[in-house]
Amino acid sequence: MPSIRAVLATLLIVSATAPAAAAEFPIRPLSLVVPFAAGGTTDLLARTVAAGMSKRLGQTVVVINRPGAGTVVAAQSVAKAAPDGYTLLVASNATLAINPLLMKDVGYSPIDSFSYVSLLGSVPNVVVARPDAPWQTLAQALDQSRSRPKGLSYGSMGAGTSNHIAMELVGLERSAALLHVPYKGSAPALVDLLGGNVDTVVDTLAATLPQIRAGKLKALAILSARRSPLAQEIGTAREQGAGDVDLYSWFGIVAPAGTPEPVVEQLNASVRAALADPAIAAALRQAAIEPSGSTPWEFAAFAREQRDIYARIIERTGITLN
Repeated sequence: MPSIRAVLATLLIVSATAPAAAAEFPIRPLSLVVPFAAGGTTDLLARTVAAGMSKRLGQTVVVINRPGAGTVVAAQSVAKAAPDGYTLLVASNATLAINPLLMKDVGYSPIDSFSYVSLLGSVPNVVVARPDAPWQTLAQALDQSRSRPKGLSYGSMGAGTSNHIAMELVGLERSAALLHVPYKGSAPALVDLLGGNVDTVVDTLAATLPQIRAGKLKALAILSARRSPLAQEIGTAREQGAGDVDLYSWFGIVAPAGTPEPVVEQLNASVRAALADPAIAAALRQAAIEPSGSTPWEFAAFAREQRDIYARIIERTGITLN
């Protein structure tokens, strides 16, 4: 058994070296894990912000795409990584709010497995239809669904996603007859929509705005409480009386739990500096992403609030992954 003097000496060494290690951070490139394939909205957001972080930190922030199981694969890998600030995760509402509520065992805790760094931004969900669709608003589509033999079919980015949950909520509040058709991404859903295989699609504004502006899609409603500053011409479901819904895709950066607070503070400062860069903010808005940095505490509180909101909606709508 070590002597008291030896234990005290060890504690002194740890306390002396920990601040020094944090002060030297970072001394090598960082990894920013994205839980989706390259080329999508989350990937674009991550790469844009990573470039700005690299300038502030003086080290390259390398984006690593690790898709699978609705962000679970990436989340598990980062939760198990060393808590030294060198492995980060772009976490979304699926990672930190929805999946832990709908899946029996995600293999991580949204509360205990991560140190929250900063919010990154948000993207509204929007309901779109073909240009020749007989509805001008979501309220009209929901109301007419009851007189259609098969109801109103809608595609989403998958069961348990925010766009699926949001559409079920407005359908419930409007007593609509809905048929959910889950897809594995925007591209196949929009192809089926234009091909007449589904009546509507709920997708992110980032994925659909170029086609809306080009007249190839008709926007029926934004599923947020307020109109998007990036597309003020699109009304909200709430304005139409189509449901009190405010569900959107949001993203932030987290590190493994136990990451030293000084390191988290440096990471937070680098993220907020990146988002404050006019060129980076303009690039994100051009992609229909609204940037929104935060303190670590604000991000953790926001995620907790979002889990509570989704828990109430999931209970009310009866949504499951079965």
